This record gives sequence, structure tokens and C-alpha cells, in this order.
Amino acid sequence: MVAGDRDRLGLAVSGGSDSTALLMLMSEWAGSHRTLRVATIDHGLRAEAADEAREVARLCVRLGLPHETLTWRPGRSVAQADTRAARHRLLASWAQSHALPLVCLGHTRDDRIETFLLRARAGSHWRGLAGPMPLASSPAWPEGNGVRLARPLLAFTRRALREDLASRGAPWSEDPSNQASKYERVRMRRLVARLEDAVQTRIIGIMDRLAELRSAIAAAAREALAAHVSAEPDAALLNAAAFRGLPAEARLRLIEALVMAAGGGSLPPQTRRLEQLTLRLSQPGGIGAGATLGGAWVKEAGASFCFRTAPLRRSAAARLPKSALAAGLSTVGSRQAETGQAETGQAETGQVEPGQVEPGQVETGQVETGQAGFALPGLGRAGFSLERAEALLGDPRTAAFRV
Repeated sequence: MVAGDRDRLGLAVSGGSDSTALLMLMSEWAGSHRTLRVATIDHGLRAEAADEAREVARLCVRLGLPHETLTWRPGRSVAQADTRAARHRLLASWAQSHALPLVCLGHTRDDRIETFLLRARAGSHWRGLAGPMPLASSPAWPEGNGVRLARPLLAFTRRALREDLASRGAPWSEDPSNQASKYERVRMRRLVARLEDAVQTRIIGIMDRLAELRSAIAAAAREALAAHVSAEPDAALLNAAAFRGLPAEARLRLIEALVMAAGGGSLPPQTRRLEQLTLRLSQPGGIGAGATLGGAWVKEAGASFCFRTAPLRRSAAARLPKSALAAGLSTVGSRQAETGQAETGQAETGQVEPGQVEPGQVETGQVETGQAGFALPGLGRAGFSLERAEALLGDPRTAAFRV
């Protein structure tokens, strides 16, 4: 997956067994022919984190690899989604600062099965059941522009990786939260451990087929984006007739990408609302005077559909710092705009679900970000980004896979 991709790679290493195995195996694979850099993220969640990050740093010294700790101090209690978004922003900014086009994550075969069961229990769309993809664009934007995420260990079990670490005498850290039954992923992890090997193999087979289908649909949507979407400085125009001629799933993925590229959100809109908007666009005259979703404003423009950033609702703007309004963000009445966030169990391509990256393996003080801010679609940017739409749909030349 990464052998022919780039000569400069980043590794996200928390210090847990999965990411430590990633560090050891990638270091061995890279040899002296490729450049690796390592980052550990400090969420400021656990007191033990600083010691664990120092362990990662010491291991990197032994391997001759540069290591940095990236810190985030929100200053208040935040939701898992905010922590996940901050993690992606940190990694993307770090990768950009070192010209690293690819960042590798330590997700395993176990993570795939856990994700499948979690999302199935939550009633996820089939696309969510495909699980984490081996190669995807960073969900952070604009920080993640040009940065991709790779998961080279998806074919390996956690047990096999730990056995390999033990044979090398390489230590790893145990996060106490991975034993806390209050977390659904921990409970699901214990369930997976009780499943017969044949059942686990069947689940992986289902996920492989769904992932291949997801890649094929993304490729069709990307082809439509290249052929039927024209980008202007602050908007994009989609040929309505060509759109209506696409297969239903390709239409859905294309509209999702255009909405996120115009609205600036890092999470997809709710599936139900996305399907409603796609259905309206599929019917002549169905969009009426226009609609808003995920921070994007969609309306008819002759023989095309126009996508642009929707003005903020006054109710949302009232919560913003005055500096944001002074920067020129416009507002609309409270009934005119609506933003949809991802459903439980659904995530965009490349989105890391809670528990997939072991939290808190950190050391303070080397690279810092500011306090937690507002995560409103469209905040901080205006217009339409064709690059964002292309990134969301992935690269069909590298999307297909089987692990």
C-alpha cells in the first residue's frame, strides 16, 4: 500500500501496542532509503501520558528517527468528536510542516471487526460497515490539503503484533481506559475476543467486499466531478442532466462531497438529510428556491446546480467571537440555514472512530495549538474548494484494495 507511494512518511505513534508495532515494522521496512518522522499527540487527558510519550521518544532515539509531541489543551471538557477533529488537525499541520504527504496510523484487523460491530449495532449505512479504509484523505481542512492517511496494519491481528513486539523486546504502554467497561468499544473488543476465528474471517470478507464497492462508487463520483462540475472562485456548478444520469449511490457521494467542499465541515451531513437533498436534486424542479445542508447553500442556476458557502445563522453567529464577525462572516435568519452532523456509527472516508487511536500517550510542550474553538461548518473560509471535493472522493487509482 505504501511501498510505491512516497519516500517521506509520517507515523502517528501513541505508545500502545498497535502503534508501537507500526513504528518497529515501518522503521525496518524503510531502512536507509526512506525518511520517517514520528509524532505523538498529547490530549492532556491522563497524568501518565507524559511518561508514555517519553518512552516513544526514547524508542525513536534508539531507531534513529526524529520524534515530536503535539499538544492540545482545550481548556474545557470537550466531546470525543472535538478531540478527534483536533487530533486530525494536529497531525495534518505537523505533516504539512515537514512536507509529509502520507501519515501512517496503527489500526489493525481487530479494529476493523470492532468498527463493523459497533456500526452495525448503531444501524449504520452499508458504507459505514466497510470500516476504516487503508488509504484515505485527511478529514482536516484546510490543514489536511494534500495529506493522506494510510493504515498498513489492517491485515494484522493485535495478538500477532504483540507477539512480534515481545520477540523484539520492544515495550509498549497500556492505556487504562482500554479496560474501562463504560466505553462501548471496550465492551465490543471483549466480544470480538470471544468470537470464533471463522466468524471473524466472515466479517472481514464482508468488509472487504463493501470497501471495494465503496471504492468503485467513489471512483464513479470522482469521474463525474471531473467531467460535469465547473468551479468558480466562490461556487461550483454541477450539470443537472448529467447528475441525474448517474447511479443512485454515485449521486449521493457526489452531493456529499460538493456539500462538504462548499460548507467547509469536517464531518459528513446526516445521511437522512443528505438523501433528502439528493432526491430533491434528482427530480426536475425539486430543489425549488434552494436548500441548505452542512453549511452549504444549493440552488438551481439554469441547467446546473450551484453550490456555495451558506451564510451563518444569526443564532450561530451570536456565539462567535467578535473577531470572527469582524473578519467578514455574514449571517442569515435562523430558519434559513441548517447544518447536519454525522450520525452515530457513520464516518467519512478516513475518519478515525473513538477508541481506534489510543488516547493520551503524550509529552507536553514541544508543539502547541490554541484553545478549543468553534466547529461550525463554513467557519474561517468562504467559497468552494474543488481540491476538497477531490480529496473526499479519494483517488480511484489507489482506492481499490484487499487486505
